[in-house]
Amino acid sequence: MKKVMLIGETGAGKSSLIRALSGGEFVPRRGMAVEYYGRFINTPGEFLENRRFYYALITTAADCDLLLMVQDATRSTSLFPPRFAPIFNRRVVGVISKSDASEARFSRAEQFLLSAGAREIVRASVVSPDGLDALKTVLS
Repeated sequence: MKKVMLIGETGAGKSSLIRALSGGEFVPRRGMAVEYYGRFINTPGEFLENRRFYYALITTAADCDLLLMVQDATRSTSLFPPRFAPIFNRRVVGVISKSDASEARFSRAEQFLLSAGAREIVRASVVSPDGLDALKTVLS
């Protein structure tokens, strides 16, 4: 079973994705700490939002097989720096979250993830099962 680490801004939907993928049992504890739940590693949004914590993301990635960079489709900005993904030396998949929202802009979110170095991109929504099926395929 692959260990999967999720990185994204606060409120991007990392915890919701873990809850949906694990059958609804995950209950996140708020706080600036890495959470391990089964095969998932949930990182705090603050680790991406503050450059001084990048080392914590890089160190934590040593425990995972797959890295998911979660970008909220409704946000007009992204905190993923250009060419961010290659520093992890892992398979990196970009996930466009909140794809069911009426104000979602897929092309903008996709450009953010491509700029950050993601080679594969998946749209996901915890509301509709379509996006989750595609994400489950990537995780298997």
